[in-house]
Amino acid sequence: MYKSVYKSAIFAAFIGLILMLLMMDPVDALSANATDEQLRIMNELEGSDMTIGEYMQKVWPEFYAEMSDEQKEHINRWKRSWPKDANTIKNNEVKWHSQNVSSFTTALGIKLCWGESVNPDYRRNAAESAAESNTFSNLSITVYSPKGHVFGPYRDADFDRSQNGIINFYIKRLDGIDEGEWWYAVKGDTVDGTEYYTV
Repeated sequence: MYKSVYKSAIFAAFIGLILMLLMMDPVDALSANATDEQLRIMNELEGSDMTIGEYMQKVWPEFYAEMSDEQKEHINRWKRSWPKDANTIKNNEVKWHSQNVSSFTTALGIKLCWGESVNPDYRRNAAESAAESNTFSNLSITVYSPKGHVFGPYRDADFDRSQNGIINFYIKRLDGIDEGEWWYAVKGDTVDGTEYYTV
């Protein structure tokens, strides 16, 4: 339970602060530390189908109150995503995941992480693997909308130009993204042994 609360608290604080920084002038940037009550609420809300605005109103009401109407309008349309437990994948294997969008939202955030950001033993394992084969894991992700639109495949460095084991992007549409089940196909493009990942 504490692992879940800690993970959720860090993730929520990170998302909240990133949103604030993206929508505010640098001189208006804020910082936050979660109280015990906020941690309790975060734990209760984990996994709920809600927008970022709904989440902020319940967990960080003081930040939400300070936002402009335009900022509130944006985050009230964006779906809240949740950290997941690590999965494993092997070379050329494809693993399927899904997320249900059950209400109106204009953006869907998708983040695939592997390597050091997921597995605490990655540095040791990667050093041993590099000494033996000089290869590191590369994963890709393809996203399928409920109406059959295909996004991707996307690979490391497609969005941030950095080989860091993170593929992070949004699918956005002002008049709302498709409601229903969104499917993610994660592929182990190059994996030596088994790789841990989250999506």
